[in-house]
Amino acid sequence: MERASKKTSLSDDAIGWVGIALGLIAAIVLDKGSAQHKWHAAIMWTFVAFFGVLIWGRRKRNSWLLWLLWLFWAACLVLHVIAMGVIFGQLLPRLILGTLYVVPLAFFESLFLFVAFLGLERKVTQHKSG
Repeated sequence: MERASKKTSLSDDAIGWVGIALGLIAAIVLDKGSAQHKWHAAIMWTFVAFFGVLIWGRRKRNSWLLWLLWLFWAACLVLHVIAMGVIFGQLLPRLILGTLYVVPLAFFESLFLFVAFLGLERKVTQHKSG
């Protein structure tokens, strides 16, 4: 029993480190083309929201619904990145916001996305069994 929890936490750690590395790369790339720190809040928002979905969905990562979790996650990530581009690039182009201000928004987005995934999972399992 203890072994399974260590395996999950190592997996969570690996996902977290990959996410942090991608966030740092995004910050370096996006800082070159615009005002310094302009995109940091959007990067933090994205990391917290989508890392949260993966953490809450950790039990789903070991089930037959793994493909559904990753497909849902990737589709939502694409839509989220587009929304961040519109919000921070078009609607509020001069806004430079501290990264911690977006953490509560990201948390609620993560919760919303996970609940939406649970609804999708329920529909898929009902369709499969019925």
